[in-house]
Amino acid sequence: MLIKELLFKQMSILSGLLGLVLGVLTVIPFICNLSFFALFILAAPIIMVYMKKMQMMGILDIKQGAMYGAIIGFISFLGFSISFIPLAAIIGLIYKGSFYLGVSLLLRSGFFVLITLVFFVALLSAMMNSVSGLVTMYIYNQIEPQPEESQTDIEIQE
Repeated sequence: MLIKELLFKQMSILSGLLGLVLGVLTVIPFICNLSFFALFILAAPIIMVYMKKMQMMGILDIKQGAMYGAIIGFISFLGFSISFIPLAAIIGLIYKGSFYLGVSLLLRSGFFVLITLVFFVALLSAMMNSVSGLVTMYIYNQIEPQPEESQTDIEIQE
């Protein structure tokens, strides 16, 4: 199962941008839970449906949907971390009693600890988005009409 280089670049750019936007939105107190849910569960379906609508992807089976969902989930969480961690650390340093004080304390504990935590949570995001990408491609393949060549009847004569 090969992934094309152009498709991988497009998917990486779109998921990185989605992660950056969701990282900024997660700092806002009223929508933080919704944006974090979108990051962990809905990132792969959003990117995959967008790419299918813009005809950047062809027909995918559910294995490819799971693989692409894992890639999207991992990269989108890395983009999320790039924007969320500095913003949360700044807010935590300014407002000592805020929720974001934990992020600034995590930065003080060591850079290696932070990178390790981000990597393993990105793997968790990849697994969650892999499942949602699999479900998305299954539903998309049920709804989308199949091409003519797969609908032909083959009769075998003896």
